[in-house]
Amino acid sequence: MKSKDKKVSYLFGTIHMIPDSLYYFPSKLDKIISKSDEVILEVANLSDQSSLMKLMMLDSGSCFDIFTAEQKDSVLNWGADLLGVKSEQFEKAFEKRKPFTLLQLSFQKMISGKIRMVDMEIESKAQHDKIPVTGLETVEYQLSIFDKIPSTEMANFIMETVRHPNEGEENFRKMAQYYNKQDLESLAKLILESDELGSSAEELLDKRNKNWIPKMENLMNSKTCFFAVGAGHLGGPNGVIELLRQKGYEVTPVRY
Repeated sequence: MKSKDKKVSYLFGTIHMIPDSLYYFPSKLDKIISKSDEVILEVANLSDQSSLMKLMMLDSGSCFDIFTAEQKDSVLNWGADLLGVKSEQFEKAFEKRKPFTLLQLSFQKMISGKIRMVDMEIESKAQHDKIPVTGLETVEYQLSIFDKIPSTEMANFIMETVRHPNEGEENFRKMAQYYNKQDLESLAKLILESDELGSSAEELLDKRNKNWIPKMENLMNSKTCFFAVGAGHLGGPNGVIELLRQKGYEVTPVRY
């Protein structure tokens, strides 16, 4: 990315969790990180799992309160089958967690074998080179987006996953395929057209993209930055790339 005064920064799209077999991070990117003044992720300090877990817990009630009795039975059987435990054990393990963690569980189970946490690995590379790592937003803000989703809509998200597990796996397979081909527009289209986001696409994608732009501009004014955000935020008419171009930045793909 080049500003009007030709100052250069970099924008990299990630898939936050990816199978080891599909992980690709060439040495060219390592060199770019090592020469950057600052690395900026969606959220920094990703290794602080204790704080993250606290934010995933309910203040009161149960994770399963958003479901009808019939839906709850289906979710408990689904979860128990995923984890290979009894439904009573699954209920006890998840009852104090926020409902969106059920979607997280489903996504993790789509990935077989070793999982690579791409953002955490970028953070680790930067820390190894003693480069500051900051975030475009806080984890508190990120998780608060899920709190704003109406309970009926969240229940519908989860029930779609429970009823049609193969659709989620197929979408992830396509997502990984587009990602490896570096086809951001097809990736953005897939995400926007999926039923999983529903009416929450604006909160989860568009609004956040717009919020990031002034922060990115402020950082790029004074230093060479390496930004790494979810690849689904980059393409499309409301994606970060188009928003930066509207601000006068020259954004050029780097093939690797």
